[in-house]
Amino acid sequence: MVEARRWNLLNTVFLTLTLSIALVAVPWRLATSGIRWSEALVFLGMTWLVGTAISGGYHRLFSHRAYRASWLVRFLFLCFGAAAFENSALKWSSDHRVHHRHVDTEQDPYTIGKGFWYAHWTWVMEQSGRPISGVADLERDPLIRWQHRHHFLIGAVVATLPLWVGLATGNLVGHLVFGLVLRIVTTHHTTFLINSAAHTFGSRPYSDATTARDNWFLAPFTYGEGYHNFHHHWQWDYRNGALWYQWDTTKWLLNLLAWGGLVDKFRRVPRAAMTRARLRMEEKRLQERLALASPGIAQPMRARLEAARLRLDKALEALHDRREAWVMKKAEWRAKGVAQAGAWGEAKAEWQSSLVVLRADLKVAWAEWKATRAEVRSALVYA
Repeated sequence: MVEARRWNLLNTVFLTLTLSIALVAVPWRLATSGIRWSEALVFLGMTWLVGTAISGGYHRLFSHRAYRASWLVRFLFLCFGAAAFENSALKWSSDHRVHHRHVDTEQDPYTIGKGFWYAHWTWVMEQSGRPISGVADLERDPLIRWQHRHHFLIGAVVATLPLWVGLATGNLVGHLVFGLVLRIVTTHHTTFLINSAAHTFGSRPYSDATTARDNWFLAPFTYGEGYHNFHHHWQWDYRNGALWYQWDTTKWLLNLLAWGGLVDKFRRVPRAAMTRARLRMEEKRLQERLALASPGIAQPMRARLEAARLRLDKALEALHDRREAWVMKKAEWRAKGVAQAGAWGEAKAEWQSSLVVLRADLKVAWAEWKATRAEVRSALVYA
């Protein structure tokens, strides 16, 4: 017997009512008065501030402890995050940590296995009764405990800031429509896209163990959260768009705050680990394609492909390990106060010589991998 779905009345009314009002009020306001520059600026400013508080605060800082932040940054993220009306940081983080532990299973609070719309927002409207768990580290923070007790009141105060601008400019209705109602709806559904669209559309360059996908199109709308395959593979990294050309406004803001001394201790996955993961996925897909070829073609190429990937993998690991060892050695020597000694120069010269050899090996391994990959692809075309 299928259990009847139980609805959370407050969440259901709030989500559907704000969306309904926005669908009626926004076209009406545009048709009758257009949109003024102050309305547009306040809407964009509040949307960015609240969305970034969710991305940089609720998600990367509190849920994943991807970096350390000063009390001022934590306070601002908690205040503006409350204005998203997505619960307290404590509850949000609890649900999100469960999502990562049980992704794509029945225990996942917003599993994509129950459908796109369930993952997008139906799960919020259900009466789940999930207790707060797995966040003992956050419960030790008095700011988080304060926000958990008063998050709705804090959110209401921050969310209504546009109304004060409306009163000051004599345009209360316009700021109510755009700065409050439309902003709330926009915040909700940009956040929800990560649970739904980022588990449905896009590529899986690092791992196919979960449904999480990288989607460059989503990144500008979600403050850099669109690179979800990367995030699920290395959830503790403070970045989502880890490559320099990938859009991640939250990462850029955090880098700026670090320059100002307000955040530090960023956690990052090494570039070599990212490349090695991509190579494993590329080899896996080519091996899957080789399974469709005749045994006479597939068997020798399968072995060559694996050997080429393993050689490149080892070359990347060796170069990374050598660099990491050098960083540790420098720190050790500085602590001993012998960084200027003659032995220091000899050690540095030896390290630089070893890098030349390792880079040469890596260059040869890359060339071998590319040649083997091209040969496999060519053979598959004519198989």
